[in-house]
Amino acid sequence: VADAASAVTISSQPANSTSSSGAGTFAVSTSTSGTPGTLTYQWQRQTANATTRWQNIVGGAGGLDTGITYVNFTSAILGYNGLASAALDGYKYRVKLTSTGGTEEVISNGAATLTFGS
Repeated sequence: VADAASAVTISSQPANSTSSSGAGTFAVSTSTSGTPGTLTYQWQRQTANATTRWQNIVGGAGGLDTGITYVNFTSAILGYNGLASAALDGYKYRVKLTSTGGTEEVISNGAATLTFGS
């Protein structure tokens, strides 16, 4: 049962990320009230033309997308590297927040967009 006195709020939505080096980040800032417990972050992405549902980002060899390596996808700052082309241009990123204290799930607005180049 969620504690109605506890809440998690996204105070700063993830911003667009443009990278010519092939590496970059998406970040979210949060604030809490009450006793939400430990926050859990799960970054998700959707393809540029939105033909896929939001998918949880996973790492390791191959990961979720070819041509990019995601890191820290369960933290407040999603990192990526190894991007070598515009193949993922327009991909959208968001983060889903839950907490051990059972506060209501919060999801960022999903407007953060990836662009390769200057």
